[in-house]
Amino acid sequence: MNRRWVRRGQGAGLVLLLLLVAIPASASAATSVRTFHASSYHDVTLIRPAAPPVTIGAHGLLRFGAAPGYVAAGIQGTSPGLQGTTVVLPSCTGTCIDRYRPASSAAIVAGDYAERVAFTVTQPHNVGPAVGFDVDIAVHLTTGWVFGVGYFSTGVATGAATATIALRMFVSLGTAIPTVTAVEVTVNECSSAAACP
Repeated sequence: MNRRWVRRGQGAGLVLLLLLVAIPASASAATSVRTFHASSYHDVTLIRPAAPPVTIGAHGLLRFGAAPGYVAAGIQGTSPGLQGTTVVLPSCTGTCIDRYRPASSAAIVAGDYAERVAFTVTQPHNVGPAVGFDVDIAVHLTTGWVFGVGYFSTGVATGAATATIALRMFVSLGTAIPTVTAVEVTVNECSSAAACP
């Protein structure tokens, strides 16, 4: 084999190798890399807000033979989001029960089906402080879903000990027999005992 052809082949190989190295380097020339120097140590402590003194209990579907007359669970605000004025749970000694419909719902009438969700609220003793919280209930049906929200303040118990309130909220589902596929319940602490969020 001719040495001239071997040298030309080696030269062509070297040119090809240089092109393979140079092309990616020029294609990635727009990429910039920044090196940060070491910084001093910062100690950050994140404190979670206290959970409202509420436990979510059972739920069930029922039908009213007569209008129950439950009052609205606070006053729905006009701004976007879950915002409203709380209703103060009555002072209790020992154990009490209290019933409400959502803040923005019309009165529940005779013949209505409703989803009932039970909560247990620990009411602070007479020196407080009271805690504001909202209750959000989404009832998923085969025909869509119904949402209800209530705004509450725990109020304070009448005595030196805490009290337990069995809180019930009823979301009206109308007069047709509903098929409930899921019930989502959320409880959030409000920004104050008087207003949410």
